[in-house]
Amino acid sequence: MCPAPWKAHGSGGEQISPNGTTFQAHSVVHEYRIPTKRTKRRELCPWLWAVRQKLPLLLPGRLNARCCPRALRLYNTSRAFLKQDQDQESSVQAVQEVAVVQGVANVASNEANTSAAGSGAESAALFSKLRSFSIGSGPNSPQRVVSNLRGFLTHRLSNITPSDTGWKDSILSIPKKWLSTAESVDEFGFPDTLPKVPVPPLDETMADYIRALEPITTPAQLERTKELIRQFTDPQGIGPRLHQYLLDRRETEDNWAYHYWLNDMYMNIRIPLPINSNPGMVFPPRRFKTVHDVAHFAARLLDGLLSHREMLDSGELPLERAASREKNQPLCMAQYYRLLGSCRRPGVERDSQYLPSRERLADEDRHVVVFCRNQMYCVVLQASDRGKLSESEIASQILYVLSDAPCLPAKPAAVGLLTAEPRSRWALDREMLQQDEQNHRNLELIETAQVVLCLDEPLGVNFNARGFTGATPSVHSAGDRDETNMAHEMIHGGGSEYNSGNRWFDKTMQLIICTDGTWGLCYEHSTSEGIAPVQLLEKIYKKIEEHPDEDTGLPQHHLPPPERLEWHISPQIQARFGQACQSVDKAIDNLDFYVYRYQGYGKTFIKSCQVSPDVYIQLALQLAHYKLYGRLVATYESASTRRFLLGRVDCIRAASTEALEWAKAMCQGEGANVPLESDREDEEESRKVKFSIYSKDHLRELFRCAVARQTEVMVKNILGNGIDIPLLGLREASVDVTGEMHELFKDESYNISQCFLLSTSQVACSTDSFMGYGPVTPRGYGCSYNPQPEQIVFCVSAFYACEDTSASRYAKSLKESLDIMRDLLQN
Repeated sequence: MCPAPWKAHGSGGEQISPNGTTFQAHSVVHEYRIPTKRTKRRELCPWLWAVRQKLPLLLPGRLNARCCPRALRLYNTSRAFLKQDQDQESSVQAVQEVAVVQGVANVASNEANTSAAGSGAESAALFSKLRSFSIGSGPNSPQRVVSNLRGFLTHRLSNITPSDTGWKDSILSIPKKWLSTAESVDEFGFPDTLPKVPVPPLDETMADYIRALEPITTPAQLERTKELIRQFTDPQGIGPRLHQYLLDRRETEDNWAYHYWLNDMYMNIRIPLPINSNPGMVFPPRRFKTVHDVAHFAARLLDGLLSHREMLDSGELPLERAASREKNQPLCMAQYYRLLGSCRRPGVERDSQYLPSRERLADEDRHVVVFCRNQMYCVVLQASDRGKLSESEIASQILYVLSDAPCLPAKPAAVGLLTAEPRSRWALDREMLQQDEQNHRNLELIETAQVVLCLDEPLGVNFNARGFTGATPSVHSAGDRDETNMAHEMIHGGGSEYNSGNRWFDKTMQLIICTDGTWGLCYEHSTSEGIAPVQLLEKIYKKIEEHPDEDTGLPQHHLPPPERLEWHISPQIQARFGQACQSVDKAIDNLDFYVYRYQGYGKTFIKSCQVSPDVYIQLALQLAHYKLYGRLVATYESASTRRFLLGRVDCIRAASTEALEWAKAMCQGEGANVPLESDREDEEESRKVKFSIYSKDHLRELFRCAVARQTEVMVKNILGNGIDIPLLGLREASVDVTGEMHELFKDESYNISQCFLLSTSQVACSTDSFMGYGPVTPRGYGCSYNPQPEQIVFCVSAFYACEDTSASRYAKSLKESLDIMRDLLQN
């Protein structure tokens, strides 16, 4: 008979075996021993250590027959069965893998099942079924048989309920592809159904939370927080009760954290969408010679989007898989289905989302709404009575809009400008608009459109970059406009005198095409992360580049012209336009934005240093901030959790104690450099002789420690064991259970940790494109980055209203930081 379930890996404790013998569960798995009545210690299941370390299985002869007789029977039966395969070595390896999984299953299942005969009959039936398979390649190969066995065995594991659940924690250390309750698996051995987001152990979350607070809080603040945590996690405290509440919630919901996170991150936020929430993306500009070129390019983009929509409808969207850390693990694709036809709706207290059905109705038309000079037109791309429009037919509709909008005598009401207002204010305005039947229909057409297409006029050069001496020039340009100018157009439209009224900021995807060739995207963030719209538009853009235009002019098509949306504006709404113009223009004037290309090196050099480019750049961001302010601050970096069902992101906190120690050493004890000095003063400062008080070897060692910590935090997050989602869950659970927020989440340290003065994200693009956004706090920075082989593109943002922040100065500090990091590591 097998021994009782073991304690969690990393913790000890005395256990009682079924025959009454006690044994000690040590903290190191391969040291597990069982004292018997003869006081003779026997090795317990070497395959357990093999699973933990992901190493090849030890020799089968060393399996403990007394502890795992069924594992041995399984091994022998399977080995004889698979000898028929010509590749003897690979077959034995596959069988050993079966023995590992079956052995793990038996340790738990023998505790719950007292009838060995029943289990034996089940195994016999299983292998009787396996013998009907032919051995070879394809679906009946040994590897596929092993994969199916995994699903079968792990399904059995899920039904076991022994009195002591410590064994569950140990099983959590096994690769995730062995842990699903799915009965079938894919070709890589992963479950066909995605696992649910885990709820990490309470003590682990609190320990990581304290560690994250150490570099950004004072000793007094930290000590108070530790005392609150001691009270919170006490067995008689509220913490364990709230943790169990989340575990129960996990059992009943597809993703226990999703709505908590969505509301906290987006739906409950009351500030305006442009700058504060909606990112803007710039693609390489086009060269338009005539207005026909604009129409034809727009038509090709819309045709590509419609083809993508058809692929979604047919279920042919390719499944994405993880490229590292449990490589080839399937990723959740839900957010890809939320891009087209969706829209955010304002609410007085909380926003909501309009998400279209996955299945297209037989009589459903598919349309887009085209904005031009604040006018709006409904263009039907696919109708139930005439099918899908061709590219040239779409182009003729766009050309009509381009020719009609400038010729209208009356200046239209800038209804789109209201969507740039604070959310509660816009919700009230929307309610007033909806009282009119025509306005209600217009809102419905916009919200259900596949996308919004904005045909813009160029911005003035006053939006060009305010860089620093020695900065690299803009790579892309459109006339006299540089990349910073183009990014402003995508993020907010330039203000009421330019294109901000030519927008609908609630819409998930706004394609923006300017007559000077500038084009890109503004997207509402709540439905998906940046990777989904980026990949979609890059796919369409590459197809356009690979198949250049062979346009010989726009043929005349006998299609009815697109419908122009007429608005009925009440005096109350008319008065709101003037207020909206003032508030939107003020917000845009306050945005300090700078697109900076660092061309000293790129990810090719970084990889040669055996460091992840993302980890390297995050540490550069920390060093740049420390050089300016002499301290680190709460830093947000999004970490994808798409390995789990409905997973979105958690927060990688790059401000670590290890990063702080390294930044201090790199700055050689220099003080903060906050005042904005002139370029001449900067040059004079650079002429001063500086002495190094730390050796390069010491600095490299500190850097490696910072890299290791950043990597550890990153891996924890992508595997579902971050701290921000669990803390959010506990905070919301305290409200659900007790009716009020616990003191731990009113604590000063918690507020500091949630005020992200540095908000960052990697937006990797396969084209020479970039995405930017504003800071998330009035005193902070926003910084996206796109690492390329020989350069890194940064989009840095701040607010002019804060005297201590400057986008160009932070960019310059980034350049200096990246330069000295290269000097430290290049040899």
